[in-house]
Amino acid sequence: MKFTRFSSILFTTLLGTSLSSCGIVPGTSVTTVEPGYAGLKIQLYGGEKGIENAKVVTGRVWYNGYTEEVVVFPTFINTYPFTQAATEGSPTDESVVFSVGGSPVSADVGVSFGFSTEALSGTTKTKLHQFYETYRKTPEQFRANELRNGLRNCFGEVAENQKLTPAMLPMNQQKLVNGVRDCTQKRFTIIVVQDISLLNPLRLPPEIQKSIDEQFAAQQAAQTAESNRRKVEAEAASNVAKAKGEAQVTIEQARAEAESNRLLANSITPQLLELERLRVERVRVEKWNGQQANIIQTPNVQLGSGTPGGTP
Repeated sequence: MKFTRFSSILFTTLLGTSLSSCGIVPGTSVTTVEPGYAGLKIQLYGGEKGIENAKVVTGRVWYNGYTEEVVVFPTFINTYPFTQAATEGSPTDESVVFSVGGSPVSADVGVSFGFSTEALSGTTKTKLHQFYETYRKTPEQFRANELRNGLRNCFGEVAENQKLTPAMLPMNQQKLVNGVRDCTQKRFTIIVVQDISLLNPLRLPPEIQKSIDEQFAAQQAAQTAESNRRKVEAEAASNVAKAKGEAQVTIEQARAEAESNRLLANSITPQLLELERLRVERVRVEKWNGQQANIIQTPNVQLGSGTPGGTP
């Protein structure tokens, strides 16, 4: 094997020397690393081969296709959807399936992540070097395999740590996702995981979903009944309070009137009565016009058993 590789390198070198004299460098290639991306130019042969000596490159890059490789990484945050639908992400089903309480759960997950050219402390390498040294994968290969598998493992671990059951999932989705985001970032420290989100509601087996829906409907009905009961009780209490208030007002009014009468009765003395009689008499005198009251005469009627005009 070593002899075959040496023969290939020797042939390439001799051919390159021959063609170079004609002004043509065999194997010469060019690629452009666009803004927002960074490339690793890796030597495949010779004393400088390996990721340790790879150079971070951008812009237009010339390299030898026989002896060098340029791997390009997006350094901006890119969101990729792992979904069941063939119209998003991959044409195949890439949804993340994990277990909750022994039941399979399928999730459509969006992951916002990117790669970093941050230098590693105490070395001349960057996180790109560390990534490629660890996984030996292109970004697309890493996303389709390691990242998706890591998401599945994190979903399962977080659901177990939070002691979730299928019935608890509808009310705890955000809590679950927050835990998965933290788990994923700890698992892949050499990339930047900015966000993880659910693109659609979690999918459960139909019979379990039906049971959850029925339970939820029963809870809603119970809550509605309880709300109506409290409303009726509140209205009844309000009516009782109103009636008590009105009765109290009547009582207070009666007490006030009785007290007024009592005070008035206590205030009437013989002197007060005489004073009132004199006041009335004075008013009558002031209104008198000086004439005596008319005397009303009654007809002369004789009482007896005889006829009028007759003798007894």
